[in-house]
Amino acid sequence: MTDDSTPILIIGGGFSGTLTAIHLLRTTTGQAASITLLDPAAVPGRGLAYRGNDDNLLLNVPAGNMSAFADDPSHFVEFCQQIDPSFNVGSFVSRRLYGRYLQLNLQRAMAANPGRLRLVQDQAHAVHSRPGKDGFTVTLASGRLLAAQHVVLALGHQVPGFPLPLPPKELEKVIEPWDFQRMSQLPGDAPVLILGTGHTAVDALFQLTQQARPRRIWMLSRHGLLPHAHRLNPVPPATSQYPTYLGEAPLRVRTLLRELRKEIARKALAGCDWRDVLNQLRPHTPRLWQAMPLVERQRFLRHGMAFWDIHRHRLAPLSADRLQALKESDEVQVLGGRLTNMRATSRGMLQVQFRPRCQPREQSLEVAAIINCTGPRMSIGSHSSPLLQQLARDGLLVPDPNKLGVLIDDHYQPTCSSGQATPGLWYVGPMLKAQHWEAIAVPELRGHTQRLAQHLARQLAIYPVLPTQAELA
Repeated sequence: MTDDSTPILIIGGGFSGTLTAIHLLRTTTGQAASITLLDPAAVPGRGLAYRGNDDNLLLNVPAGNMSAFADDPSHFVEFCQQIDPSFNVGSFVSRRLYGRYLQLNLQRAMAANPGRLRLVQDQAHAVHSRPGKDGFTVTLASGRLLAAQHVVLALGHQVPGFPLPLPPKELEKVIEPWDFQRMSQLPGDAPVLILGTGHTAVDALFQLTQQARPRRIWMLSRHGLLPHAHRLNPVPPATSQYPTYLGEAPLRVRTLLRELRKEIARKALAGCDWRDVLNQLRPHTPRLWQAMPLVERQRFLRHGMAFWDIHRHRLAPLSADRLQALKESDEVQVLGGRLTNMRATSRGMLQVQFRPRCQPREQSLEVAAIINCTGPRMSIGSHSSPLLQQLARDGLLVPDPNKLGVLIDDHYQPTCSSGQATPGLWYVGPMLKAQHWEAIAVPELRGHTQRLAQHLARQLAIYPVLPTQAELA
């Protein structure tokens, strides 16, 4: 027997869950449907990316493109200007400030819709269809059971994987990317290996180099590529028509990249920046991705993704300058290659072996710790949360064949093992990458959360939810 029931349950209180809750409150005002937002954090709204308090960690998107609401593009800039009037559309502000912005928007939405959104501090471990009834029974980590007619999976990123098996002694020396407390406890001069060279790796690098004492740091990834920088004073990209220079989809990866390079060269002759070309392509990327045959998607993931990511996901200019200064100081060395072995030494260090890119012989490093910044895993398997494993095992969702997330239909409903949408189950978050490719940044996710809320509101209008136990009392 369930302990409680709710018409709509949102699992996850990070960016995606918070924005979905806000949009649902707005779009279901006439239906007066109550919503439960489930999250292990005491105060939802910030999620993993925006919960820190270090103002040195900056957003990698200018403020003018970070509004939580696509139909009100200046919303975040106006919030920032209430704190400091010097902020503008081209400012790169701290992630802490953005977390505060999301939290405040949730509080305001709740105040405008009193009694309609309930916050529950807990975690979902399983979601089961209710035999002979609409909706689901949700098992929480606390042991409680919730009955919900609609469940929105607003799950964030999974933890990073590691390229090698980790015996207990070696595991003790591996630090997760957001564990800044453990990083700060390392000896000030201890050499460290950062595994990865993307944005999370750069964050870890900045954390490790805050102290005055220099330390030796290596950054290792398969290609050894670092993100490029945003230009100074960027402006939000203008909307554009489909880029006809590409030709009609579907495109082969080789054709796509060749035509993109040609367009960048043409624009450069006209005095334009390569970033403008990528920005104009961004709204059309989902269309190109969806039209690609499976074999071409796999070819892109193998050969093109690393180069795409460093151009597409760029660093704030201040962060890029700081990174360049660290490289010039010789404290930091960026390496391209594959980790091949690691073992704990009798001196309490790690002996790490890697094969440099395009070289036959392995090299070794001795480090005090490895910071695992290999990036979030998008596949679903034994490494996934109990909830994702159970949903896949029961056939309520189907993993993407490219291991980029889960299969979702055009209305944000997961595809079940029968090939149909799972009634009453919804998904929004980074695993939309399997369907849309562009699905991890705020400008895309804010649109996905709004459209999901609109789809769900239409469902509620056709099939009104049953009252909760509290409303019947």
